Amino acid sequence: MCAQEFVPERVVFPITDFKPDIKHLAPFTMKFGTGFCLDPDCRFVGTNYHVAKAMGKCVRIKGVFSAHRYLDSDPDDAGAEDMNLGWGGSLKYTPAHDLAIYEMRHPVKNFHGIGFGADDLENGAEVDIYAYPFNWNPKRGLVHWHGKFIGETGQGLLAFSYEEGRVRGGASGGIVVDGNTKKIVGILNEIGEGKDRIALAVPVKELAGFVARAQPYLQAALFPKTVFVSPVAADLYPPYVWTRAEGLSQRPAEPPEVVKLRRTAQHLADSMRHFTATETFAWGRDSPEPQVTDAYETLILDGAQPWRRQGNKKFYDSVPFPPLNGSIVSGDQWSELPRMVGAELDLKIHQAPDAVVGSRTVHVFQYAANVEDGVCLFRSVMSYGFFQRSTTKFYDCHGEVWTDESGIILRISQALDLSGPWYRWWGVMTYGWLEKNGTQYLVPVTITTQAEHNQTYWCRGLFTDYEMFGVKTRLVLPTDPERTQKSALGAP
Repeated sequence: MCAQEFVPERVVFPITDFKPDIKHLAPFTMKFGTGFCLDPDCRFVGTNYHVAKAMGKCVRIKGVFSAHRYLDSDPDDAGAEDMNLGWGGSLKYTPAHDLAIYEMRHPVKNFHGIGFGADDLENGAEVDIYAYPFNWNPKRGLVHWHGKFIGETGQGLLAFSYEEGRVRGGASGGIVVDGNTKKIVGILNEIGEGKDRIALAVPVKELAGFVARAQPYLQAALFPKTVFVSPVAADLYPPYVWTRAEGLSQRPAEPPEVVKLRRTAQHLADSMRHFTATETFAWGRDSPEPQVTDAYETLILDGAQPWRRQGNKKFYDSVPFPPLNGSIVSGDQWSELPRMVGAELDLKIHQAPDAVVGSRTVHVFQYAANVEDGVCLFRSVMSYGFFQRSTTKFYDCHGEVWTDESGIILRISQALDLSGPWYRWWGVMTYGWLEKNGTQYLVPVTITTQAEHNQTYWCRGLFTDYEMFGVKTRLVLPTDPERTQKSALGAP
């Protein structure tokens, strides 16, 4: 993350909800909170969980509407408590996870993020607190308090004493900045009770963990020390190359490590056949800044994956192309890649040397297949205004599979040597643990694809809001008859 000059008025801003209150037959209600730029471009906004729950799924900040909301707490979480809210009522959540992120449709202009300090604070460390409290004037101004760190509470929050003024409602979601480094060390979330002036904040280390779960693509930029498996990093080794002579000879027995990997991959593919989730997508070219973002609900039943826009009843057999002149969309690589590794015996696999990633050891397996093996399929779509033409072909392919020390698959990548008009397709899938109702599931987390067509076009997807379920009867949904689809490209 590039260092930027710290100007509080360009980092912190008010969040306000002002609308008629039909439920309570009141003329209107107003709710107040504070937000801050999470990333350098301010396309992601950080605040408290209790602020985001009050404001709702969609907010408007400096004229920009949000596209998606990520929450770090839940009433059913271990440690959740009933907390009184400043505007009345209560909400149940875990204080140490009182965090939320809004993904904005566009960056908030003239605002930017600053760095974060995740190291432990020393007692007495001086800090500055910035927020937009409500003080009987809807047009709020930025308020600054000077404070000192006095320790950590039993709830895992940072406690700060301050002398001047008093922190009032609406300040929740403000930032606590280290007086020396000018880095954010906490997110203001509560005012201590009693006569003493005490402010409480969620520590940045909790924010780092939340970002890793909610937006892994941001993790490397904001908290590089916490990255374990990157969704966009290149493969660790040069492509695995094998000669045709190998394939023409009698097939040798695979090493026990490869046999175990195949079983693990097949089990992973079989375990991801019944769930629902939200997939958020971002599309761009060359620049890392997305041109278009969108979100779809996906319903997986018996392995089939249709998509629909949130709030829409119509299902699509594949992710619709965004309104761009040339784009790439992802398909069902999250299930097809582990199925391929597990079931395609013409795929040649060997174990590469172990590697250390994010201070942890990963086992690395490389694979490859030639076009003659008929393993790696790809569909390209050409649009001609009122109609489209698609072609599906086999290609040479190679990639890597990363597992942890226990053999759990963490990441699968794939590269295809396309013959045009698109070239050098590359994709990465990452997987992680989800806990629901006391049960752990290994689920897809991110999906990254890119290809070249004069420029480098990319699509990045993220799975959120999972619901896991089992089925006792076979349900039929409209699906693409070409179940071999891996991904698709659209060109003008």
